Amino acid sequence: MISIRNARNAKKGLRDMIGYIGETSEMTVVEIGSYVGDSTRIFAENFGKVICIDPWVNGYDDSDAASYQYDMEIIETQFDLLLEEFDNIAKFKGRSLDIVHGIADGVIDVVYIDGLHTYEGVKADIPAWLPKLKQGGFLCGHDYQSKFQGVIDAVNEFKTPDMTFGDTSWVIKI
Repeated sequence: MISIRNARNAKKGLRDMIGYIGETSEMTVVEIGSYVGDSTRIFAENFGKVICIDPWVNGYDDSDAASYQYDMEIIETQFDLLLEEFDNIAKFKGRSLDIVHGIADGVIDVVYIDGLHTYEGVKADIPAWLPKLKQGGFLCGHDYQSKFQGVIDAVNEFKTPDMTFGDTSWVIKI
């Protein structure tokens, strides 16, 4: 379980990343991997529109305990309850590589990759979502840390992040 200190650090790191991006109130962010919605809430408080993508099914990633530790029906219900007050969230239940085809190219300001925590998962998400970004948009994500070396490797193969943050978020301006 995450400690209160770590939860505060996680929220601060995500807010620091949003501050680095700049004025986000008119921007659209795609969040790949929303889980219970803690980061989604921060995005909803700061961005004009949030597109959430998550399969909310158990066992999607053997390398990530979050995919099998808790019943995903309960996690999805908690997500819905946590975010019911926001009208700037569009929720898509499915895998990012299935949802990406329904999004037009060049219309997204920020893509935040926090779905599969594997090399293959991140390596597939980056080129799939890159065309969806506007010129000058931001490709970002989470778990840029040694615990998920595959995330680091996949991101670095694309480009070394412009900045990383205390919650292990990373950002690359396109």
